[in-house]
Amino acid sequence: AGELVTLATRGLDALDDYFARYLPQLVLAAIVPLAVLAVVFRADWISGIVVLVTLPLIPVFMALIGMHTQARTDRQWRLLSRLGGHFLDVVEGLPTLAVFRRAKAQAAIIRRVGEDHRRATMGTLRVAFLSAFALELLSTLAVALVAVEVGLRLLGGHMDYQTALLVLILAPEAYLPLREVGARFHASMEGVAAAEQVFAELDRRRGGGTGEGSAPPATGRAAAAAGGDIRFEGVGMSYPGRDVPALSGLDLEVAAGEHVLLTGPSGSGKTTLLSLVLRLTGPTAGRISVRAPGGGWEALDGIPADDWRLGIAWVPQHPYLFDVSVADNIRLGAPGASPERVREAARLAEADAFVRALPDGYDTRLGERGARLSAGQRQRIALARAMCRDAPLVLLDEPTAHLDPENAAAVRTAVSRLLEGRTAVIVAHDTGWARGFPGDTLRTVTLPQ
Repeated sequence: AGELVTLATRGLDALDDYFARYLPQLVLAAIVPLAVLAVVFRADWISGIVVLVTLPLIPVFMALIGMHTQARTDRQWRLLSRLGGHFLDVVEGLPTLAVFRRAKAQAAIIRRVGEDHRRATMGTLRVAFLSAFALELLSTLAVALVAVEVGLRLLGGHMDYQTALLVLILAPEAYLPLREVGARFHASMEGVAAAEQVFAELDRRRGGGTGEGSAPPATGRAAAAAGGDIRFEGVGMSYPGRDVPALSGLDLEVAAGEHVLLTGPSGSGKTTLLSLVLRLTGPTAGRISVRAPGGGWEALDGIPADDWRLGIAWVPQHPYLFDVSVADNIRLGAPGASPERVREAARLAEADAFVRALPDGYDTRLGERGARLSAGQRQRIALARAMCRDAPLVLLDEPTAHLDPENAAAVRTAVSRLLEGRTAVIVAHDTGWARGFPGDTLRTVTLPQ
């Protein structure tokens, strides 16, 4: 969140230099030197040749300097984003840090990250100043060369004063726009680096790399296949930059209405499997197929991702609660839910009692990330949100992790109600799920390391 805030504020503001200063100056740099060169050639072809030979040297130097500056600016922007994200995390977790007496240690980390950004910024500015000096020196030497040859011919009587004065006045104007482009280029590079990150973020949010490019347009209705069977055939998933795949050769079939408990050691790919079902990532090997009730098998990536997700209720390990009322947090997945439906979902999720005890009941604001609630209460609000959504496919990622026995029992009771008549995949280390789960539909699947 902190990196996105930095990107949307400081990053996009930096684009002003690019559009308002660099691009207009680039247009001038393409027009003015050619116009000056044409006038100089008409007045004195020898001076025109000198300007024509020396003029391309400035863009060449600019390109060489720009390639070096690009890497430095990208690093400066990454460090700024990292600083913004880390600072936001520290501010949000300040009460916890203060309780465990770790605030000073985090202050030292922020100081170190800030110092890294300062050094990167000063390095970029150093290159910018040196490049401006180099371009200024180069253009000055080129103008001096024109002045020397004009002066020598003027002394020899081979040029009249009027032509010499015209050439000497116009020659600096041929180099000035190119020098200005160099200066504007450095001022705009931070905005360009931010824009590249914006496009990468937009591509990621559009589902780039998840195999959705061949899917038909979304219809705005939940896909019927979400309530059917799901089949994994030799599915593998490898994250960029990692040698070991997160998931390899998975063969699994989840029947409609079946409840599957995924277990296995940390790093075995349980959460990765959920992300594949959610279409947050796409498999790098194998195939995921789904079958609507009464229909045939079809590839999951052939279904519009938005329609597929409309048929899913997802309860993550750390559900995000917004700084709005309890009711608004519950109806997040079903914006049109009535107050009666919201309260019924809370009752089924074992949340109604503590919600009514809040100062304003269902109208109580929860604070950022649900700061006013305990971990168990936040989990039950997330379950109420899933109840209110009423989707045929339910995904739960460690719903009782880090909860005390009392809260864990309440969450398991709520989950058993949520799963009635629905297909479910539960990721858990908690052995309590395998013991005494209501009904006989819970099947345990253990993923290897």
